Amino acid sequence: MFVFLIVFLSSCALSQLDPVQSEAAVLPPAQVAPTEVPLPTDSPMADHIPTVALKAIPEIGQIPTAIARGIEAAFPTPKPTATPVPSPTASPVPSPTSTPCADPGQIVTGTYPSEVIGLASPYRVYLPPCYGDGEHVYPTLYMLPGNIHTDYIWDYLGLDDAAEEAIKRGEIPPLLIVMASGGAKLNYTSGGPWSYESVIMDDLIPFIESRYCVWQDPAGRAIGGMSRGGYWALEIAFRHPEQFVSVGGHSASLYDLYGGPDVVPQSTGLANDLGDLRIYFDVGENDWVIPNVRKLHEDLDVAGKEHVWIVNEGWHEDAYWASHTEEYINWYGEPWSMQRDSYPLCNHEAGSQSQ
Repeated sequence: MFVFLIVFLSSCALSQLDPVQSEAAVLPPAQVAPTEVPLPTDSPMADHIPTVALKAIPEIGQIPTAIARGIEAAFPTPKPTATPVPSPTASPVPSPTSTPCADPGQIVTGTYPSEVIGLASPYRVYLPPCYGDGEHVYPTLYMLPGNIHTDYIWDYLGLDDAAEEAIKRGEIPPLLIVMASGGAKLNYTSGGPWSYESVIMDDLIPFIESRYCVWQDPAGRAIGGMSRGGYWALEIAFRHPEQFVSVGGHSASLYDLYGGPDVVPQSTGLANDLGDLRIYFDVGENDWVIPNVRKLHEDLDVAGKEHVWIVNEGWHEDAYWASHTEEYINWYGEPWSMQRDSYPLCNHEAGSQSQ
C-alpha cells in the first residue's frame, strides 16, 4: 500500500511539471575552487609559473517540489503540542565591544580600472554587518592571492566568515576586507614601478578609498597575502611601511629570482626603516617555502625588528590557510579600536557610491 501511494503521488506530480522548466532539472555544477600546487625550488622561473590543480566538488541534486508536497500531504507531520512561553526578561544593554546590528555582512564583487594592467581588473570586498550605518569610516584589510588564484580565493577559504563571527563576538571591530585578483603582473613582475606593487598602490587602493567608507590613513590600512601574494604583501609593505599599520605573509613564497635588493623582502625588510609596522609570518612545517621564510625571520631577529613568527603543522595548500583564518583576522584586527566613533567621519559622497 505504501509503495503504491508513493509511486502514484510521484507520477501525478511529475505529470504536472513543465518538461522545460521542471524543478527536477539538474542544478549547475558547484564552483570549482583551486588549490595551490608547490613549484620546484630549482626551477629558473620558480614561483612565477602558474600551475593548476582543481578540487572536484560533487553536484547536489534536488527532489521535485511537487513530489515533496504530495508526500507531505499523504504523511502530515503531527502538530506540536503548545508549550507555555516564559515571560520575556529585559535584554542586557550592549557593552561597548558588542555589535547590536542584526543585518549580516555581504560580499560585493566588481572591477576597477587599472592603468598598470591596461584593462579593468576584478575585485571583491567583504562589507561588515550594517555597513554604512553611522557616520564614521571603517578600517580596511587588503588580501592578495597566490599565483594560480583569483579574487575568490580568500572568500573560498572563509576569511570573510571568520571576520563575521569575530565581529559578532565583539573580538574585532567592523572592517572591510578587499580581496584582489592576481594575473600576469602578480606572476611575472618582481616589484617597483609598473609591477603588481603599482596595481595595488596606484590602482586598487585609490579606487577603494574613493568608493567605500574606509579609513584613508595608514593607521586604518593593513595588507596580507598567501604564497606569491605573501611575497607581494611583504614587498609592498616593506617598500611603503609608512602606508600600513600591519602586514602578513602567510606561507610567503620568497623565491623571486629576478628581483633586486631594492624590491625583494629579504633585503628591504632589513635595509629599510620599517618604523612601527606590525609584521606576521606563518608557515606549515612541511611547506616547501619554509627555508627562505625562516631565514628572513632569523635575519629580522638579529636586526632587532619585532615580528610574529609561527610554524604550524601543515603544507602549502588551501587546507592549511583555511584552518588559520580565525587567527589571521584576529591578528589584523588587534590595533583597531572597537569604538567606531573614534575614527574619522566618512566621505558620504564616496560612501554612497558603494551601494
